[in-house]
Formats: sequence, C-alpha cells, structure tokens
Amino acid sequence: MLKHLLARLKELPDRTRATLTLWLGAAVVGLVAVMLAKAAEWAFAGFDALTQRWWWWPLLSLPLGGMAIRWLMTRIGRGAEGSGIPQAMAALQVADQPAMAERLLGLRIALAKFVGIVAGLGSGFVLGREGPTVQIGASIMYACHRFVPLADATFRRQLILAGGAAGIAAAFNTPLAGIVFAFEELARSVEERTSGKLIGAVILAGVVSLAFLGNYTYFGRIRVPDFDYGILLPMVLVSVVAGLLGGAFSWLCVNPHRWLPRTLAHWRLVHPYHFIAGCGLLIALCGLIAPIFGSGAEATSVAVASGHGLPWYYLPLKFIGLLATFLTGLPGGIFAPSLSLGAGIGSWFLPLFDSSIHVKLMAIGMAAMLAAVTRAPLTSAVILMEMTDGHAMVISTLAATMIAAAVARLFRTNLYHDLAERSLKGLLPATPAMEKKEETP
Repeated sequence: MLKHLLARLKELPDRTRATLTLWLGAAVVGLVAVMLAKAAEWAFAGFDALTQRWWWWPLLSLPLGGMAIRWLMTRIGRGAEGSGIPQAMAALQVADQPAMAERLLGLRIALAKFVGIVAGLGSGFVLGREGPTVQIGASIMYACHRFVPLADATFRRQLILAGGAAGIAAAFNTPLAGIVFAFEELARSVEERTSGKLIGAVILAGVVSLAFLGNYTYFGRIRVPDFDYGILLPMVLVSVVAGLLGGAFSWLCVNPHRWLPRTLAHWRLVHPYHFIAGCGLLIALCGLIAPIFGSGAEATSVAVASGHGLPWYYLPLKFIGLLATFLTGLPGGIFAPSLSLGAGIGSWFLPLFDSSIHVKLMAIGMAAMLAAVTRAPLTSAVILMEMTDGHAMVISTLAATMIAAAVARLFRTNLYHDLAERSLKGLLPATPAMEKKEETP
C-alpha cells in the first residue's frame, strides 16, 4: 500500500507533490511525538517504580545508563547529542549544502535521539523530551525532500522549519507556541509562503497528537485571580531572579572551559565515560534529597496544583542536576526542566506574599526561567499559557518573560544560537587532534 501511495505521489505536479509531502511529513511528526511522549512516560515510570522499591537504584542506573547511552551514541548517534534545537538551527543555515545538513538531520539521527531520550529518562537523568522532538521533527521533514526531485534550498528550509515547529506543537500540545517558536527562535524572518506551510504542518501534527493524547495541559490547569497591580512587585522580583539564574545557566553550558577546573575539563575530554559516570553519581545523590529526576513535570504539577510550592532546596539541586546532565553531552532537552526550575524560583517567594497569588508566582517563575534560558520571551509566554490554560495571566506572563530575557542578556550568551554556531564549526574538516579516538568503556 505504501509503495502504491508513493507511486501515485510521483505522478502529481511538483507543487501539489511538495504540499502533500509536507502534510504527510507533519502527520508522521505528530505520530512520532506521541510515541516519544508515551515511551518517555513509561520509561520514567519504570525508573520511579524501581527507585521507590530500592532507594539506591539511581546510584546504579545513572552511571551505567549514561555510559551505555554514550556508547550507543558513538556507534549510531553522531549528531544526536544534546538538545537538538541548535542542530536544527544550524541545518537551516546549511540547507543549500545537503551533505552538511544531513550530518545534523536525518532518520538515523532521529532514531538515535528517540532511543537516547527514552533511555536517559529511564536511567533518571534530568532532561526533557520537548527540545529533542524539534530535531526529530525537523529530521523527519527534511528526509521528505527526497520525494520532491526539484526541492531546492528554500524548500528544504521550509521543511526544517515546519518540522521543528510541528515537533514543539505536538510535544507540548501547544500549536500556537509551535508557530511562535519557529518565527522567534528557529528563523528570525519567514517569508509568506513558508508561514502558510508552517501553520499547516503545525495543525496536522497537533491534530494527530490530540487524536492520541486528547486535549491535555502539560502542567495541569492553573486557576488564578484576575490581574491586579499588587502582582507587579513580586512579578519583577521573580523575573529578575529568573533572569539571573537562567542567564547564568546558559553561560555555564556554553562556556564549561571557563569555569570547570583544568583537571576536570581534561578528564571530561580524555575519559568521557568516567566523566559521565561521575555526573550520574552526582545527579543520583542530589535526587536522593529532592525529586529532581526526569523533566520535573510531575513534581511541578503537584506543587502548582496544591499551591504549596516546592521546598527551597529543590531549585539548587535541580539546577545542579540539569547542568550535570547537559555536560555529559547525552541527548536531552532543557525546556521542561527549565520550567520546573522556574517553579522552584517562584516557590522561594511564596512566604513573602499572600497565598492568593502563590500559584501565579510559580507560573510566572516558570515562564521567566524558560525565557531567560532560551532568550525567546514570546515563545516562553505562549508555551506556558497554552500548557497551563492560564490565559488570565497574559499580561503578567508577557511582562515577566520580557524582564527575564533582558536580565539574562547581561551574561552575553544566547544558548541555542551559540551552540548552533558550535555545531556549524563541527561540520568543518577535522584536524589530526580531533581525530583522536576516544576511550571505550
């Protein structure tokens, strides 16, 4: 049946074929995003069940799981490391050079990313699946250009943009955020024809996700009082702190060579498996004190629903866990963990203000932290409003994300853009020093 469908597709006019190819690819992205969401949920549920039974389980699963994932990535997953959003951004810049773009996006990379995310959550690493879904979606859509013989660089860019946007929309169940993300973060300017295809892809991916997962909200439904000028002072305080912490996190991720001790930095380069095992042990120890494992969506949802907040030590331990996971280079996103960090920031301020705005403070912290880390304030605000059904917070959320992103600029780091530039440099021919074989476990 598939062969018959592809044969019929080849008989269509080029423009019609291109449009149908994009729509079919978007539907596949939505389906894969649902599969990843379910697989990740089951994997983390298994880890959580084992941890509940044996408290010491993370002390084994994190180091051993991390080394196993690293081994797998070196065999089949070159290009699938990290968040995935920087790779998609870099691929947009080399879409006119297919040989280079295919080292950043491809079905092999999408499969490795899928397996790496599920294994990472099953091991207990502090990561999210949403950013990686961008690279998976972009990879699937980019692979579809083979069905359009006359596909030029412009069409390939359209596929990458649409795939990334569809990935965010399907992963978070936030169609509007997917569109805003493509405009604000993946590409700073999008032509009219591209925007139409992008919206169509987001709609299709969202429909597929809704068909399987229903109309859920990622962090539950937030009930908050209407806007009141009394929220201004706490909103500014939370936003500034989020901006400082988010900016610091981005700087630490982009510049590990400037703060890691020289011996540790050398050990990370020469003995990557040992370094990953050490990071795993650190995360496990932090997780024995506070529930920092995984994306943090579960702990954050409970805190937001109850309005009681997270314990004060959750934020620093989650910060350490997320940074340690990032330094391993394993596949993993930072969207959901950043939102969880933001809820921790908001929780710090709960004792200072009336209980009627406690939930709002945590929600503001979530949006502000994501904006500070990603430097994408509009996307952060829209994601939170759609994820939580918190449309009553439009003004305060937008203001918080703008303040946090502005404060984060003090660190002169743009996480995704800086990492995208690094990915592009990695496509250049390797020097003899770079060709040195890495240690095996």
